[in-house]
Amino acid sequence: MVNYECILLAAGEGQRAALGYNKVLYKINGKKELFRYSLDYFIKDELCKKIIMVISEKDKLYFINVFKTLKCNKIDFVIGGDTRGDSVKSGLKKVTSEYCIIHDSARPLIYKEDVYNLLNNAKETGGATLATKVYNTTCHIVDGYVDEYFSRSTLASIITPQCFRSEMLTVAYEEASKKGLTFTDDSSIFKACGNSVKLVFTDNISVKATTSYDIKLLEGILYAKDR
Repeated sequence: MVNYECILLAAGEGQRAALGYNKVLYKINGKKELFRYSLDYFIKDELCKKIIMVISEKDKLYFINVFKTLKCNKIDFVIGGDTRGDSVKSGLKKVTSEYCIIHDSARPLIYKEDVYNLLNNAKETGGATLATKVYNTTCHIVDGYVDEYFSRSTLASIITPQCFRSEMLTVAYEEASKKGLTFTDDSSIFKACGNSVKLVFTDNISVKATTSYDIKLLEGILYAKDR
């Protein structure tokens, strides 16, 4: 197993959560901030040698105060950009390890077997992403009507964490910038620049706090898990 560094994204606004502030600062069940769950995992993982938290300028003081209380010498931070891609690029500038893992701090449920499976699979192609199988019928829509149905057996839902050879991902971002390409996640940029992405399927629960409903769901899951 190889060592890695983690880029932990925490600079979003989270407008759909309707909190009026960065959703990762929300205290789950009134106790622990959402971002702390993923941060705590990577602090404890001995293979993770550095955590690069990407934060916003307006939340900088809040995070710095948290880092001081944690007294962990492997936490670093950078200020994020206007887009997710800009934030990842900022984080990549501080990566020094051969492999990096990128994770959304709005996903608090992380499992060691998933992280280690990603690391093993990233050795094959340079890039691997966690994914779940699609169980609902899916379709393409046009003007509110079904245009075409898709076979569930050919679909996957892409989630984080994702793992890459750091140099290959950096080059992919540079190429994407030159071509004016933008995507919603790192694996899609990696693939668009000619690299292969290995899917690592998991049955573990992964919920991203996007809406207020997601937050309520996570509070129930984490309350049961922490008991």
